Amino acid sequence: MFPQIQDLPNATVVDNTAVQMGKSFLFDFSKGDFVVNDGRLVIADNTTAIKVWVEKILRTENGRYAVFEGLSYGTSIEDLIIGTNYNIAFVESEIKREIEDALLQHPHISGVSNFVLTREISGVTAEFTVVLKDGTMVESGVDLNGG
Repeated sequence: MFPQIQDLPNATVVDNTAVQMGKSFLFDFSKGDFVVNDGRLVIADNTTAIKVWVEKILRTENGRYAVFEGLSYGTSIEDLIIGTNYNIAFVESEIKREIEDALLQHPHISGVSNFVLTREISGVTAEFTVVLKDGTMVESGVDLNGG
């Protein structure tokens, strides 16, 4: 899923993984489109790029899209929150595990903490702190219903 060290001769190496933050563009998930200013895509800084990546991977249901075929990209959260009668403690535990497993694939992310799951009639929201390998803490929140 991520480039290999030999593919990026100018990349830095973290834990034997090539790490190179290229250009990432700001995406407005509520509008479903990239953010444009004066006819140009808005470039996201590193922290914002992580937030966009986090939201994108958590909104992507694993195995649904052909572009990700053969990759372990996305989560399997829909089955936990739509049309089931699972025990609430089980659902919350599995959602947390799915989120952590998905996010720890990113070479800059070392952990997830301060996990809070909010269930309402309108859906489920997850809020958490993403811990980057350089020690930066990124506060994130994702509406797991895709809205």
